[in-house]
Amino acid sequence: MRTEEPDLIEPTDPGAPNVIPSRYRQVAVAAVPTLDPVWLTDHFTDREVYFRTRFIVARHEGRVALVEVDRKPSADLFTLTVAARVLAGPDDCAVVVDETVDTAVPSQLAAAAEALPGVRCVVVEGSYSHVSFILNPAPIRIRLVDVVPPGPAKLLDQVRRVLATAEDLPPIVVVPDLVDSRRLLAEAYDVPPRDVLIPCRGSGMDFPGSTVSFLDERPPERGWTLLGCERSNQIHQWFYGSTPERVDICPRQWLTADGRRTLTRCCLLQEGIESEPTGTVVPWGASLAEVRAALETIVDRSGVAWTHI
Repeated sequence: MRTEEPDLIEPTDPGAPNVIPSRYRQVAVAAVPTLDPVWLTDHFTDREVYFRTRFIVARHEGRVALVEVDRKPSADLFTLTVAARVLAGPDDCAVVVDETVDTAVPSQLAAAAEALPGVRCVVVEGSYSHVSFILNPAPIRIRLVDVVPPGPAKLLDQVRRVLATAEDLPPIVVVPDLVDSRRLLAEAYDVPPRDVLIPCRGSGMDFPGSTVSFLDERPPERGWTLLGCERSNQIHQWFYGSTPERVDICPRQWLTADGRRTLTRCCLLQEGIESEPTGTVVPWGASLAEVRAALETIVDRSGVAWTHI
């Protein structure tokens, strides 16, 4: 028994934002002698197509146009179209050939479109030579606030890994806002402090002009400056019974009042996520599932419009 989408379909609004096929097998590719809209409409009306075909990327001399077709109800492998409409002509289309792009993932299509600002329809031939498109790209832009080093920024890497396979999330583009803790230290002191205490070892944790110690190794107490967050301050108080001079590196301090599309992390949060007016927060050591949940929360709060058909 077939469980595919019905053959009678509602026509796509050519002006709707973020129009993306839910399956790249809905997209056919055809070589044509012209990309004239009237010719394309006539040519693809009352024409036999595969029963899953809804969109046709028409190609001519290196240029393309995007056509949508309506099909006759049929249980056969091929059926006749009853109508055709041009959603984007050749002047509105661009083609990207990149075998690293999974065309089934909206955020990967959005990333391909980012390199072509102002293009209404970006057709992508990606991995496995699958062809799909994004029409009227208007991805949700999420500001990601994190502190480095250590590097690379873990939360940014996690978000990118989640989005790389998120076929059911709308197009998302991540805008990194990475704060360098070495710059924070330099801005806090005209002369670098002689001794700096940081929470733990990590790539890039070097501070020229200062002797560096690591809190997680519980070194003998010195007159150092702690470069850390409130949790590090609490650990220091537990270890040594004192409160050190401190430069705060908690990313939460850089959240803003309108933070519907901001994501960061905090070590005072043990598990789950927190959603507040200034942004969405995950634990410092968040799992990929928690990162995914945070992205879903931001999407829900943002009300991004997209058409996944």
